[in-house]
Amino acid sequence: MNGVFSFILSYGGMAIVGLLAAAGCAVAIGLHEKLDWPVLFPILSLSLLPLYLGAKLFGVLSLMSYRMGLGLPLDLMNLIRDSGIVFYGGMLFFLLSVKLSISRFVLFKRASSWGLAALLVPLFHGFARIGCYFGRCCYGIEMSGAAFSHFFEHRLPVQLIESGFNFLLFVALLLLYFYKKQSRGKLVRGYLLSYAIFRFIIEYFRGDALRGGFGPLSFSQWVSLGILLGLLARALIQQKRRKAV
Repeated sequence: MNGVFSFILSYGGMAIVGLLAAAGCAVAIGLHEKLDWPVLFPILSLSLLPLYLGAKLFGVLSLMSYRMGLGLPLDLMNLIRDSGIVFYGGMLFFLLSVKLSISRFVLFKRASSWGLAALLVPLFHGFARIGCYFGRCCYGIEMSGAAFSHFFEHRLPVQLIESGFNFLLFVALLLLYFYKKQSRGKLVRGYLLSYAIFRFIIEYFRGDALRGGFGPLSFSQWVSLGILLGLLARALIQQKRRKAV
C-alpha cells in the first residue's frame, strides 16, 4: 500500500490523476453540451502526443539555454536524454493540435471542444504541479523562518502555489463557460493571458537553475512574453479590422 501511495504522490502518479480528472471533466461537460463523442475523444486523446512532444521540445530548448549560459557543449542526443519536460511546450502544442483538428474537420457548429480544451489544461496542470512538489522538481527559492521548515529544504513551495492558481483558474473558466456564455475563443485567450502573467511573476521565485534562460529572464518568462505580445497583436489587429468595417 505504501508503494502505491508513494507512486500516486510522484510526478507520474499525479499526472495520471490529472489526466483522469480532465477526462472526467470532459465527459461531464460533453454530456451536458451533447458533443459528438465519436469525434471529440479521438481529438483530445490524439492531442496528448503533441502535448508530450511539445513539452519535451521545450525541455530540450530550456536545457540548451542553461548549458549555453555556462559555455557547455551542446550535444543533441545528450540534450534529449538529459532534458525534462516543460509545461509551456505541452500546453501550446496541445491547444494548437485541438485547434487544428477542429479547423480541419469542421466538427461542430460551435467550437465547444476548443473552449473545453482551455478548461482541461489548468485542471490537469493543478494536479501535475502537486506531483512536482513531491517529486522535488521545479522548486522555489530558499526561505528563512519557521513557517518554511516543513517544506523541501526550506524552499518556497512555488509548485503548490501554482497548483492552487491553476485550480482557481479552472473554476473561473468553468463559471465563464456555463454562466457567462463566453465565446470559446475568449476562454482560451483568457486562460493564456491569466497564466502567462502568473507564470512570468512566479518565475522570480523559482530556485532551480536548470530551467535555463537568456539574459535577465528565464526561458518560461520569454515564452510568457511571447504569448502576451501575441495576444496584444491579435487584439490590435481585431480592433483595426472593426474600425475598417
